[in-house]
Amino acid sequence: MLTQAKRLSTLVGLLISLLIAGSSNKLSTISFWHVVHTQANPLQSYWQFPTYFTDNLARLPELTLAFLARKNIPAAQYSYSINLINNKKNDQAKLYWQPSITHISPAQRQQLADLFLEQSRWGDLILLKQQNLLPKGNAYNHLALHTSTSYKRIPTAFLNELGFTALNSLSAVNNACTYNVLMLGIHREGLFKLHDFTTQFNKNPEPHKGVFCFSKPVYAADALSCKNTLSMASCKWKNTTLKARATKGFDYTVIMSKSGTANVVGKKMQLSSAANYPVFLHELMHFSGFEDEYPLAASKQKWLCAKKGFVAPNLYISQGETAPTGWYKSESCQQGGVAYKPSEHWSIMQYQQLGLSKRYRALWKAQIQLQQPLTLD
Repeated sequence: MLTQAKRLSTLVGLLISLLIAGSSNKLSTISFWHVVHTQANPLQSYWQFPTYFTDNLARLPELTLAFLARKNIPAAQYSYSINLINNKKNDQAKLYWQPSITHISPAQRQQLADLFLEQSRWGDLILLKQQNLLPKGNAYNHLALHTSTSYKRIPTAFLNELGFTALNSLSAVNNACTYNVLMLGIHREGLFKLHDFTTQFNKNPEPHKGVFCFSKPVYAADALSCKNTLSMASCKWKNTTLKARATKGFDYTVIMSKSGTANVVGKKMQLSSAANYPVFLHELMHFSGFEDEYPLAASKQKWLCAKKGFVAPNLYISQGETAPTGWYKSESCQQGGVAYKPSEHWSIMQYQQLGLSKRYRALWKAQIQLQQPLTLD
């Protein structure tokens, strides 16, 4: 009999709890409705039903959400900051997400980081990382590339997903091409620019298909030492053994740094991520021996302009003799002999943005043919 009484008491208590809970849910819904539709005091209603309001902040009018955010309610601060970021009001948003960042969930921090990545808000991502509040994942890895974190610390799978590759997992060269080119980048923007260059080149190979094949962009930060300079881009390998292993099988190397003007020395092209595709194509022609048709550096003029005859596919130097028919004066030499070029007008070797003309494409094809080694049957 006593046991039956206890069961009855428990059942009555459960029913009362359900009634109270149901009543509470109704009251929270009613309170929220009044805040939205009758301008009831949002702060008072929030503190009466904080869980319900937190779960439904996205349904509040912007002004009401902003009001709660200004009252230092972390959930409202975070939600309002997301709205501001989506409206490109990032500086204003920082006033709200910064004080709320330690109170929100890892998933919300990830959402915030993804928005920063989408808008390239690197400073904000760095701020999160400095506070150890940047979740590991996509945004974290992109920031690592942007800040040139060592190639050893970047997940290979992440690089592969982006269409890049790691320095320690290079693929074999393409034997179908005359020349293979290793594409190296030390930062995120450079890798994407190299990828764009390769994609554009492959759509219209120059001077014709099968001459140049490019590797996937290879992340090589910390393997190279690059100067931040306004003069010529300049990067050097830190380790000769690593250089030999990485460049094995490749005929040329392209290195993209953060700064510096484009240049080619021997079999190495260096340029910055500020360069565009015509500049890249111009520099690629230097691999085949083409010379600039604007004034060369004085140190180069001193020895090159003292020569005579064809010194490049596009440059003839006269020491008083008549120039070849159909060749016109070039600005390459300001001392020594008189330089001539095969075009009366500017070409890609004088002004890169002009692109490659039929005449220079033909010269490039002929030069490639001359450079190929003879094969014996």
